[in-house]
Amino acid sequence: MNKDHAYHQIALACLKALRTPAAAAAHDPAQALYEVIDQAFSQQTALLLAELDDCQHRLSSIAALDPQRHSLADAQAIARHTGPSH
Repeated sequence: MNKDHAYHQIALACLKALRTPAAAAAHDPAQALYEVIDQAFSQQTALLLAELDDCQHRLSSIAALDPQRHSLADAQAIARHTGPSH
């Protein structure tokens, strides 16, 4: 995930909140918007944490390779493995 994509997703959530009648009719529209931003930010953070966990797993797998049985190509294959997209 890149920064532009994350910001875009948060901006879309804000625009959606601003367009909804419930947000416009809220007692405190700024607080309603803040809650939408917080939720969207939390979702983006969760995606980043999932990517971090994947990277940590790959590094652990590379570190566990036996240099007598594995080559640089094996480490590169682990590093390049593309799992499910977030």
